Amino acid sequence: MKVVAFNASPRKEQGVTDRMLKLFIEGMQEAGAEVELIYLTGKKIGYCTGTFACWLQTPGVCIIKDDMADILVKIREADMVVYGTPVYLDGMTAQMKTLMDRSLPLMYPHIEMRDGHTRHPLRGKKRQKMVVVSTCGLPEMDNFDPMITHFKAAAKTLYMNYIGALVRPAGVLLDLVAQSQPEKVESIYSAIKKAGYEVVAEGRMSPQTLKAASQELISQEAFMEQLNTTFRALGIEMQ
Repeated sequence: MKVVAFNASPRKEQGVTDRMLKLFIEGMQEAGAEVELIYLTGKKIGYCTGTFACWLQTPGVCIIKDDMADILVKIREADMVVYGTPVYLDGMTAQMKTLMDRSLPLMYPHIEMRDGHTRHPLRGKKRQKMVVVSTCGLPEMDNFDPMITHFKAAAKTLYMNYIGALVRPAGVLLDLVAQSQPEKVESIYSAIKKAGYEVVAEGRMSPQTLKAASQELISQEAFMEQLNTTFRALGIEMQ
């Protein structure tokens, strides 16, 4: 299986998203997948200008000459695409949204009926699998819901098979909790790696594995106290 994975975190290798992706990729590789990880931050990827030239003037080719041309080739050739992004203001990062917007050349401008909905047909015949890997700062699982809804819709548009989302709430506390409960954090990391193995070997991520990866670190009350204490110690007060 050929996999291309995208890290859309502005923090690149310094963030929890990257930590999750590397563990996930390690699991995929152990299951036999060939994986390439691409950091979007630092790539030259301009915003879509909405000219539709990739449909009308240069079919299948964007008129913007930047790194997206090579990325589209990698997406077309992949059997699975892994979209890694932290949650920013209830959605994906700007880097990831730009990647999604610039995926327009993957489709024809024509219209077809698919699953009772009018959509644009793909230029290629390969139907890739889509997996989402994400973390957020807050502890509640529903913080991921708007972003996951968006990815599910994009999967339908891009004619991808949405496999699922591996998510880690309260990612900001992983290192802190590891100091007092290393076994809990290690079990989370093990689950993330296992999810990568499962998605290649079994074509799915088991509910048990996803639950283990997203297990509660600390209570909501303890979370609030910990973060507010930290901010007060930094001299940051609410006015």
